[in-house]
Amino acid sequence: MRKKQLIFGVAFILSICILLQHLSKEAHSTEIPLIQSTHSIFDFGTIVEQKYEFPNNDLYWLKKIEAQKNSAPYVFHLRVPGKNGVFRYNEYQDNQLEKSNWKIINLNDVTYLPLSTGFIETDNKNIWISMPSVYANLGKGTIEEKFDLQKKIQVMEDEEGYVLEITLPVYQGLISEIWALESNDTLVRWDYGRMSDIWLALDLNRRGKWSYDGYYVKSPSSYLPYNTNSFWRIPENYILKSFIYTGESRIAEDMGYVMLGTALQSQEKEGYWKTLPMSTWLQKDYGIEDGYFDTRFNVGQADLFLEGCKTYKEEKFCNATQQFAHYFRNHAEKHHFDVKGSNVGWLVEDYAHPKGNHPTHVSLNHQLAEINYLYKMYRYFNDNDYKVLAEKLLYGVENIGGRWITPSGDLHYAYFPDGSFGRTDYPYLTYNDLLETQKLHREIYGTENVTLNQLIQSKKIWIQSNDIKNPFGN
Repeated sequence: MRKKQLIFGVAFILSICILLQHLSKEAHSTEIPLIQSTHSIFDFGTIVEQKYEFPNNDLYWLKKIEAQKNSAPYVFHLRVPGKNGVFRYNEYQDNQLEKSNWKIINLNDVTYLPLSTGFIETDNKNIWISMPSVYANLGKGTIEEKFDLQKKIQVMEDEEGYVLEITLPVYQGLISEIWALESNDTLVRWDYGRMSDIWLALDLNRRGKWSYDGYYVKSPSSYLPYNTNSFWRIPENYILKSFIYTGESRIAEDMGYVMLGTALQSQEKEGYWKTLPMSTWLQKDYGIEDGYFDTRFNVGQADLFLEGCKTYKEEKFCNATQQFAHYFRNHAEKHHFDVKGSNVGWLVEDYAHPKGNHPTHVSLNHQLAEINYLYKMYRYFNDNDYKVLAEKLLYGVENIGGRWITPSGDLHYAYFPDGSFGRTDYPYLTYNDLLETQKLHREIYGTENVTLNQLIQSKKIWIQSNDIKNPFGN
């Protein structure tokens, strides 16, 4: 249940990603951006700068200061050409992270921008820019944001448009950082479909953070290290999921590439992405220490690399998903429960630690996500080994059959090492996974799977009887 609390924190973002998958796609550019990265040593510490210069003339940049001693702030200026400038950002209602509205302010009417990630738009320039962040590195993939030390961006006018004065504080042991994506063209078509609502959910402000080394979300209290202002680097990037499955904005095309490239840096040589913090309940229940393998997060991230492989035709993205698939095959062979039937099936354990652990449970949603990923790998790479493994995992689900269904018609969340079932399933996440598995089954075999249909119908009736709104729309 404690793992599920974390997932509920990002469930709305995930549902938006599902909606985005059903929007029509535009063609992505397959040209490779020019990437530059520099580390400059100063008396006070190190300045790290990163740039992606795209063939469409867009520019992504990031500046990060790693301070070794206190010093005067680092100040630089960003020119924004054009007139009639506005800043569009999330304004939270009563400090509630789940409730926000767009607020648009005129750059001619303000001296400083609010402390928020947002969009600067003039008649000549569009910029998605983060607020200047200050944080402490707590270790184990966790940062603590220092909200009280952050400095607002000053806005000044000149004959060409606007000049932004950006101040990054320099405090010993802390990191200051800011990033932006600049374009001469429209970054987001706010009047198209549900883009305005979607971007309210894709928040990189208070619920999530984009940083030099990846995507961070608010830390659950069951993770260590933890405090009220801590964020942890999650293996599966839900913002990237929305970008990679749609081409309906310049940001999707540009930042999809940036985020995939960044995620490559944290992929282990074995092929997976670690969950770096300590999960107190996994440690207690299964003896799992920090730096473990989570099948759902990893399959989700590997699926994004598969999509990136298709979209950008980038060899390093293709290699990343294949490398993970090899790792997962080994994990499945070593960490599964045999389920007997006409064809012996496997239920693959949700977690593993490189130093070993007790056998863990198998969540139905994890198992389905693994099947879906393997089927998609089979279809793209035409490697029958992926299909054979997917079938073995599907046999595991089939051989359990109706035992997945609870007396209320809902589904059991998990199968446990002792052969029992339990825990409350998600309202709609597993249902959506089932729909995707059935869809892939129809496309590959030409028929529907009887067991999957049984589980889908039972869950659907349960959802309807409990008046649960499913963002997938089924």
